[in-house]
Amino acid sequence: MMGRKTISLRGRVAVITGSTRGIGRAMAECFGTAGARVVISSSRPEAVAATVEQLRAEGIDATGMACDVADRKQVEQLFVHALSMYRQVDIWVNNAAISGPFGRTLDVPQADWERVIQVNLMGTYYGCVTVLPHMLERNYGKVINVTGGGFRRAQRFLGAYSVSKAGVVRLTESMAREHAKQSGLSFNVLAPGIVPTDMTNEWEALGEAAEALQAFPRIKAIFGTTAEETALLALKMASSTTDGVSGKVFEVMPRHRSLWRLLQAALKRR
Repeated sequence: MMGRKTISLRGRVAVITGSTRGIGRAMAECFGTAGARVVISSSRPEAVAATVEQLRAEGIDATGMACDVADRKQVEQLFVHALSMYRQVDIWVNNAAISGPFGRTLDVPQADWERVIQVNLMGTYYGCVTVLPHMLERNYGKVINVTGGGFRRAQRFLGAYSVSKAGVVRLTESMAREHAKQSGLSFNVLAPGIVPTDMTNEWEALGEAAEALQAFPRIKAIFGTTAEETALLALKMASSTTDGVSGKVFEVMPRHRSLWRLLQAALKRR
């Protein structure tokens, strides 16, 4: 995979939702180090302020504001903030997401189920339709939508999350097809794999799902990736190296790599 030193985002402005920790935080630092001006966000104002301060201390041109992506008005305000600070948005990463409780669909409260869909799927939709008119006017822009477990096959006990992340892929493909004639625009999907973040480390297990969750550390040990790996792939997607590429899923842990990891684990057990 290309290192950040070989790719430049100088002159570009990137908005990254959910970027005060985990994958989003790694992307903000990676993009900023590559020369981009970075706009971060989180639902927690204190986290935004602290992250902006840290990035600036590293020499990165950064700003940010609190934003709950489940609220379209707040997403629009984030876009306005980016324009007011930098006058353009070249890259928009819809990264903010939640997993919801770990349990059977029947056991998950309706409000929790709906919240997952609202944040993960509708939040991605809000980001896309908010920034798209600006990108169409400039005939340039890269939208990166982050998916997750369940985008190919539903994850057991993560029904709402699986539905939302499969929906993110279909939304991205739809927009790529709808705007295929605009050569300067691209809509692509980033699939990080299993990354040790607060979201994967703090699942709330319901009922019989608690027993199944006990196996997750071993699964993570076999198939786990890192936030740094994801950030480097996102950097490639955001750069000119992927100009003209739209409607594609970029995976940190593609099938051939998963099979190799599985084989390695099996050999170690012998």
